[in-house]
Amino acid sequence: MNLYTIDFETYYDKEYSLKKMEMEEYIRDPRFEVLGGSIKKNTEPAVWYTQAMLAAIIEEIDWASSACLAHNAAFDCAILSWRYNAHPKFIFDSMSLARPQYGQTVGVSLKALAEELKLGHKLDYLINVEGKRFSELTAEELMGLSEYCLVDTELTHKLFTKLVSATPQDELTLIDLTIRMFTEPTLVLNKSVLNDHLDNISFTHTALFASLPGTDEEKRAMLMSNNKFAEMLKSLGVEPPMKVSKTTGKPTLAFAKTDPGLQGLRKHADVRVRNLVDARLGTKSTIEETRSKSLLGVASRGRLPVLLNYWGAHTGRYSGGGGLNLQNLPRGGMLRKSVCAPAGHVLIASDLSQIEARMLALLAGQSDLVESFREGRDVYSDFASAIYGRPITKEDKLERFVGKTCFGPNTKVLTNAGWKAITSIKLSDKLWDGEEWVSHSGLLRQGSRNVIDLLGVQVTPDHMLWTGSAWETAYHVAQNESTKS
Repeated sequence: MNLYTIDFETYYDKEYSLKKMEMEEYIRDPRFEVLGGSIKKNTEPAVWYTQAMLAAIIEEIDWASSACLAHNAAFDCAILSWRYNAHPKFIFDSMSLARPQYGQTVGVSLKALAEELKLGHKLDYLINVEGKRFSELTAEELMGLSEYCLVDTELTHKLFTKLVSATPQDELTLIDLTIRMFTEPTLVLNKSVLNDHLDNISFTHTALFASLPGTDEEKRAMLMSNNKFAEMLKSLGVEPPMKVSKTTGKPTLAFAKTDPGLQGLRKHADVRVRNLVDARLGTKSTIEETRSKSLLGVASRGRLPVLLNYWGAHTGRYSGGGGLNLQNLPRGGMLRKSVCAPAGHVLIASDLSQIEARMLALLAGQSDLVESFREGRDVYSDFASAIYGRPITKEDKLERFVGKTCFGPNTKVLTNAGWKAITSIKLSDKLWDGEEWVSHSGLLRQGSRNVIDLLGVQVTPDHMLWTGSAWETAYHVAQNESTKS
């Protein structure tokens, strides 16, 4: 099987570019034009082809029995598929190959990887062809463009040769399938569902803002007032998220833009809550509205390309791309319902049960825990039973939740220096909060303090607990439990 390494150079201008548009929209746009590109067959030197020559060469290649390699193959192979109707038998992506080892440190740009691995250097210059169609390019500009493109193609092949042997075949196949979800889209979008949903969102958002008393300026002031915003959340049946103040050490409202509790409400099941939080954060539109409009835009251009970044997170999980993270569409929501299988096909939603806990137990060498999962035991209830000294089942929701979140002194925590026991964390270590590396203040020594009994667990009143919908103080949780009884 022949391997063709490719790199395209395309038209762009101030308004029409990948800096201002998502990849799918850019390639499908009527303004799109390939200026030229280079192709390297196996280990032969890369060859530059201008626009017309490139189309003829691509048509001559037997793609059904050939593999294609590119750096950011989603882009180049989408051009092959959507613009030249060429579909390689297998797709290699040097960017994806680099992510597991270099994604969190060096980065995955061709320039950074080439320098890190001492493969050579990208050219320091790129002839400025902004706003110029192929017919407008001078001989000098075409020469500069060709040199730049040829160097990139050779570096891509060198990078691939360096990384491919360390990548298992199963992972190569997974990368190929991941790229094809974008380059060979199958899913269709229901425009009627999306339009109806957008109308409903707009109406709800407008009605919500209109229902607030006072002038527009006074309404915005209400949204920015912590106490008034908290009351507005309560009126919608939501308890305001809480946190412990770093300055006072006491519970306070978690309304900062980066607070997980407030960000979590942006995915609340009630669209009114999502709209209210987005209004608080000063956004011009809700996430639902933005996504609906983006999906409608895709629907007007064709089928839905799914762009995911292989090993996009440090844990090895995918990250979303193209401005549409289809991994986290609200369950049961209209956005998810708008994504459909084409005629003659069925779309199945699947999930990996307890995958993080199972993999962590395996990597940590906890064979007993792995065996419990294998036997189908409810490990969270088992752990909670040991904590409370009595049988805990799934019906004991709060106690079972404690079983899912308790930390022992030897619990390992992910730091920028690797996994460490929680008691060994240093102030110089940064911790992963699920989205980024963050600093911390070390152990808080607050002397002797009063505690409360919360379902058999002794905690300080201001200890923060996740209740399933918001972070709340132990005191608040205890008060709610007391009210229920």
